[in-house]
Amino acid sequence: MTQYLRRSVVPWAVSRLVLFVLGALATAIVGAPERGVDPVVPRWIALFGGWDTTWYLDIARNGYATDVAAVGHSFTNFAFFPLLPGIMAAGGFVGINPFWTAVLAANLGVLVALMGIDWLTRREFGPELAGRSVWVSAFLPTGLFSALPYTEGLVLAFAVLAAVLATRGLMAGAGLVAALAALARPPGILVAVLVVLIAWRRGDVSRLRVLAWGAGPAVASLGAILVWMERARGSWSLPLDAQRAWGRGQLITGLWTSLPGFVAHAIDQVIHGHVTADWTSFVRDVSALVFATVLVTRLARRVGWRSPWTVYSLLSVALPFSSGSPTSLARFSLMAFPLVWPLADWVGADQRRQRVLAGAALGITALLVLQLRIRSP
Repeated sequence: MTQYLRRSVVPWAVSRLVLFVLGALATAIVGAPERGVDPVVPRWIALFGGWDTTWYLDIARNGYATDVAAVGHSFTNFAFFPLLPGIMAAGGFVGINPFWTAVLAANLGVLVALMGIDWLTRREFGPELAGRSVWVSAFLPTGLFSALPYTEGLVLAFAVLAAVLATRGLMAGAGLVAALAALARPPGILVAVLVVLIAWRRGDVSRLRVLAWGAGPAVASLGAILVWMERARGSWSLPLDAQRAWGRGQLITGLWTSLPGFVAHAIDQVIHGHVTADWTSFVRDVSALVFATVLVTRLARRVGWRSPWTVYSLLSVALPFSSGSPTSLARFSLMAFPLVWPLADWVGADQRRQRVLAGAALGITALLVLQLRIRSP
């Protein structure tokens, strides 16, 4: 374990330093997010503490709302799962600023993920690609969102760790880690799918046992949330219904009920020259969707369409998009960590290309940080 930690600490530390320096500089230039930040967020890094962070802090302090009449029509905290608010509440209980508790948890999660990516890549493709994959993962522009007090850093860590455990045949551990991912956010249930797919590829455990150990804990944790919603707030579907306020439709059917209107609105913005938050976020997230699609194709060419890595990556991108809204796909796609392999392979060992791409990544990251002023990631 020490060797994986040693190889991951430097890219992790350098990338965190770059991200927080960019965050502080951008905050000094453009100020806090337009909707403001909670008082516990330090003003020097206010851009990293807006948007969904406010909802997580609200749940950590007050629990879930008791009035459900506005769910789906107005923004409510039912759209957010309990793991991160629970971590924030634990930090507050022992006297630690809940904002910094979440930031620390997310960024330590990134370190765990980098260590796991190093291990998995060495096993699947060898040490040369492993080194590049760790650096590419650390400096991926959308990796910015895993540094924020959001769930991305945690779910990334859970996904990679569960994959490592499943690859080593430790099904019980992999299933429990997948359950944590499901407690963090709804698409986290896909981590259990990855565990099952890896175990089936190994073929040394019956499929019934794989489903029981690999997927059972995640299904149980997700079910527990929905049962609590039903008993305590009157409807198990509140987390799903709440997403409508953010312009998302139901999974799958949203592709034809919500997506056409979303695209038409974005086109109207462009035609009339309105460079607004809606337009810029559309460019950000659709670009991420196109880029992820290219990487899924390249990954499939290398490992096959039926590979656990390809299937999991495809589902990680397709599931949130099936709601009919590309909003936040740039950060949602971080779950598809195997996509770093075709990207690192494309970067190659050419130092000139690496320098050019590093400069481009820094520039795009800076733009994404500035965009935090006007639009949630």
